[in-house]
Order: sequence, then structure tokens, then C-alpha cells
Amino acid sequence: MRAVNGIAAIALSWTGANVAWPYQPIVNYQLRCMGCHLAAGSSQAGRVPSIRRSLVLFSATPEGRDYVIRVPGVAQSPLSDEDTAALLNWMARNLSDLKVPPGFVDYSEAEIHSLRDRPLVRVSAIRARLLKTAGAKSRLP
Repeated sequence: MRAVNGIAAIALSWTGANVAWPYQPIVNYQLRCMGCHLAAGSSQAGRVPSIRRSLVLFSATPEGRDYVIRVPGVAQSPLSDEDTAALLNWMARNLSDLKVPPGFVDYSEAEIHSLRDRPLVRVSAIRARLLKTAGAKSRLP
């Protein structure tokens, strides 16, 4: 019986090794994002940009949404597409200095699924271009 339990434990550890268990978005933020974006979604100078002003701003355009979904931390997250969409929607409503505007389109599981398999390479350059296009370069870190 002991050998069977050991085999079962090994099998469970293998199957769950690359799978994120579903949690509420705030817990997923704490486990998957807070290490870099800190508790309030702020920046780490020269290393990690703030999401406090940029997430809602970027979410307003197709190119910005593409960027948000394809940044490596989102695209390569082990969270499911559904949990990733829920997390981004939670972040927009709870960590943003900008209010979610009327008509804000929530991220969807299908949208995440269609874009995340192509992570961005030139993240900083694309972010800078998006900020310039939005006319907000001087307001965002």
C-alpha cells in the first residue's frame, strides 16, 4: 500500500507541475504578479513599469490590448486563459489610478487565447510607442 501511495504522489506532482490552480484574481495577483509589480501595481525604476496608469489606458485600443496580453508575464503565465482574463479585469478595476471608462470592454478568455501564444520580444519599444501614441508619455513612468 505504501508503494501505491508513493506512486500516486509522484503522478500527482507530475501532472500538476506546470498547472496553476484556480484562485480568485486577487490571490493570482499576489502569487503571479506582485513580485514584480508590487502590492499596488507600481513600478520598480528601470526594471518593471507601473500598471497603475497604463493598464486601463492600453486596454482602450486594440494595439494596447494586444500588448497587455502578449507581455511575457501575461503570455507565459501558467494561469488558464479564463483566469488570466479575470485577473486583468480585476487589475483594471482595483489597481488603476484611472477609472475604468464607460463602455470598457472586459478581457475575455477567447481574446487571451487568441494572442498569448506569441509573447512580445521588444516590450520596452512597443510600450514607449503606445505611450507616445496615447499622448501620455510624460504622465507615465
